[in-house]
Amino acid sequence: MAYDATKALIAALQQNPTRSGVQKALSATNFSAQGASGVVNFLQTGDRNGPIQLVKIIRDENSRSGTGYDFVPLQ
Repeated sequence: MAYDATKALIAALQQNPTRSGVQKALSATNFSAQGASGVVNFLQTGDRNGPIQLVKIIRDENSRSGTGYDFVPLQ
């Protein structure tokens, strides 16, 4: 999400590199930026428009990450 937030900020700065310009760009209904998880855009409330995936961390000796821990989506 930090990467997506950075990409959105960069896109807003490219449209108008002022503090008020960034706010206007991010709140525009036609604003979007390409992030790591897909297209980033926002609702009128300022919340990100998109699904949220909750996860839990489990200990797993055979973890995919090699750290002994993995993220598992909550159902």
